[in-house]
Amino acid sequence: LAMASPLERSKALLEKDGWQVWKVESPATMWAPTPDLFNCMDLVAIRPDRVGVTGIQCCGEDVAPHLHKILEGFERKKIKKGEMVTEIVPPNPYIKIWLEAKNPFFIWGWRLRKHEGTRPTYQLRQVEFVLKDGYVLAQEIPDTSELNEKA
Repeated sequence: LAMASPLERSKALLEKDGWQVWKVESPATMWAPTPDLFNCMDLVAIRPDRVGVTGIQCCGEDVAPHLHKILEGFERKKIKKGEMVTEIVPPNPYIKIWLEAKNPFFIWGWRLRKHEGTRPTYQLRQVEFVLKDGYVLAQEIPDTSELNEKA
């Protein structure tokens, strides 16, 4: 999928692998750039041979800021009554419940890699969120080259 967005690339890959996929990211508004399901999911997918509903946040190479926002929270600048204020946004409270309900959640980051003498390919970086001792952790899934595609 040349020139496809990370969301479009992720949706196409899931559908190719037999998933039923639903885009849950909402259009941008004046108040929220792109409101996502539970403040973190762009796509949800189901398949009869898998437990639960899989949630995926799609991005380019910038996986780290997405991880940080979900696990650590972030600061957001807002104008309130004509004055710039800093709002502290806590870690995402929904991910733990999502995982406790046996629903998988991933961040899928796509990066374009150039190879000598061949066409560039998009490489998928998958980070899975898991529960360990009651805490939400993110773990990298080793490269699965069959998921990578030509640009």
